[in-house]
Amino acid sequence: MKFSVISVLLLILFPLYTFAEKDSINRKLDLILEKLGGLDDRVSTLEQSNQDVKSEIKQVERKVEEQKKENSLEVPRDPEQKSSFLSNLRKQLQSEKDKSSGPWAKKNNWAGIRKNLTRYQVRMALGNPHEVKKSLDPRIDDVYSYTGDLNADGKEEEGLVNFYRNRVVSFTSPF
Repeated sequence: MKFSVISVLLLILFPLYTFAEKDSINRKLDLILEKLGGLDDRVSTLEQSNQDVKSEIKQVERKVEEQKKENSLEVPRDPEQKSSFLSNLRKQLQSEKDKSSGPWAKKNNWAGIRKNLTRYQVRMALGNPHEVKKSLDPRIDDVYSYTGDLNADGKEEEGLVNFYRNRVVSFTSPF
């Protein structure tokens, strides 16, 4: 009888044990499959982002190549055209240098110049003058002069600010 009670218990407990183990395995498999699904979604998103970046890079490369073609400087072979080309190039380089020589080269800075400003206020708005001249006019003490070729035409533009008793009395914009 003892044998049969143990056998019956084994027969009852073994299927319960294996069922419990299968349920645990099934839960673990479900978790693994869920994580794999999430990873698959993330990989798909990353691959799409990668394709987007590659297409943007190709567009930028095309634009750079177009700009290179448009901005390429070829020096003409004809001596007369070559001389003219180099002269224009020199003027443009000088103009760019003058434009970057300070705040005086910007039109909106000259818009802030008016009568009764002090020398300090003018220097803050336009930068230090290129030249300070004395005037023979008794109503003008000093003249701040700002010069440079701002439009690459080969002629220097000049801005003048006239002072009497350290205050602006008149000015001429280079624009």
